[in-house]
Parts: sequence; C-alpha cells; structure tokens
Amino acid sequence: MLNNPVSRSIYQFAELVQEIADSDLEREWTWGSYKYEGVRFAYFRNYEELRELAVELYQARAASGAPLSAAQRILAQYHSAYMDLQGVLSGVGSEYDEKPPAEGEWPLRRVVAHIIGADLGFYVTIKYALDRYRQGLDPLVKIEDETWVGIAGMDESELDAMMDGSLSGLQSFHRDLHKRILIDFAEIDAVEIERPSRYWEDEPMSLRFRMHRFDSHMRQHTIQVEKTLQMLGHVHSESQRLLRLIFFALAQAEGVLIGAGRTQESLLIELAERIDGRTREIRNILAR
Repeated sequence: MLNNPVSRSIYQFAELVQEIADSDLEREWTWGSYKYEGVRFAYFRNYEELRELAVELYQARAASGAPLSAAQRILAQYHSAYMDLQGVLSGVGSEYDEKPPAEGEWPLRRVVAHIIGADLGFYVTIKYALDRYRQGLDPLVKIEDETWVGIAGMDESELDAMMDGSLSGLQSFHRDLHKRILIDFAEIDAVEIERPSRYWEDEPMSLRFRMHRFDSHMRQHTIQVEKTLQMLGHVHSESQRLLRLIFFALAQAEGVLIGAGRTQESLLIELAERIDGRTREIRNILAR
C-alpha cells in the first residue's frame, strides 16, 4: 500500500524542493492557461490530483463491494497522522536533532524516539491480544518478556541502541514499523476490534481504543515537535508548508488502499507519471 508509484513520485518531488527558497516559488512555470502562479502552482497541481485520486479510489472501492472496515478507517486516520509528522519534519536540518529548546525540555530526537516507542508498545499489545484471540487463548494473560521480544523483533538492548541512534535511523525504523502496523491490523474484523486487551492500565481496554491511540498519541507529540522547532527558532519555509499539504493529500489517498491489495494500479501509475514530469520540469528550472 505504501510502496506505490504515487508515493515514490511524491517523495522524489519532496526531496527536490524541501529546501528551496521562497523566491524560487516565483520562478516561471506554466500549466495550460495558468501562467502567473509560477513554480508554486506545481505543488498545487500535485495536491489537487492527489485529492482527485482519493475520490476516485473511494468510488472504486465502494463499487467493488469491499468498503473500508472500521479497523481500516482507524488505520487510515493513523496513517494521516504519521504523514503529517513527516510533513513537519520535512526539510528540518540535523542541527536541531539534539538541542533542547529549554531547560527540562526534550530535544527533537527524543520526542521522535518517544513517538516510536509508543507505536511499538501499542503494536505489541494489540498483536499479542489479537494472536491469542485467534488461537482461542485468554488475551488478558500478562505478556512474558520473551513473547514481547518475539513480537517486537528486537530485545531490550537492541531497542535501547535504536532509541539512542540518529534521528534519520529512528525515522527509518519508524517507516518499517508503520508499514507493519498497517499490514498486520488491516484484517481486524468487527468482532475482534471490540475485544478487551491489557497494557499498563489498571483495567482492560478494547482493541478499538488502542488502535485510536496510534493516531491521538502521534498528534499530541507532533504538536510537541512543532513547539520544539519554534522554540529553537526554526521557521518552516513556504515550500515546506506546501509539502505538508501534499503529504496530507497523499495520506488520504493511501488510506483508501489499506487492505485493498494491488487495486487501481493504472490510476496510480498514470498520476505518478504526471508528478514525475513536473519534478523533471522543476528540476530544470531550479538548475538555471
């Protein structure tokens, strides 16, 4: 779902423009009768076509008789939160990674590490309960350390090493974990999602509650990321703000594809080709 032609094209576009100056947006670029918006309008064409794609995918999925389930809709919300975080971090230099914005405040890398640690904890908790339900076992039995390590795919020392690593390393791990979450939980059905599970709280919570925590917890700390960058004096450029919109639109389209398999491939390929064409045109303009 995430490894699709449109996503690859958008990330290539973002890599090209995430650090350009606001003045570069004024350079000449035309699309049909739109001759006066400049390079800036290429962003909006990408945004608009992603919005169009999301509508077409919704219509196609509804017509197929396989609409999004409750679990898939929740995962789509979480994916939107994840992509918004990527938009906030896009173009942010490494000089901000380790610098605390004020005494007692977390530096950027630690905030991101906390987000990832929570995602991993939520993932293991849900996966453990879900697996035990499907095996006919009691899901409320306390998880053993060995089982936790097996589900997480790393032991405590490996997790600590990853959490103490670079921000880019954390983001790479998060991309892989995010994909696992979307894939492993896409088939949770209407009965399973209401089942109770146990984590750190005194009382059990439903899988529905825990799945929504992916989204809300990430939103909470995305705000913290924004506040941290603001306190450190980082100001997002117009290009970076526009990319955040584009990541949002991409997330909306990709959310419709959760649990759908490789459907509507022709739509994705056609849009990716148009985005790639714009990227080449902007690259040539910026090289002048």
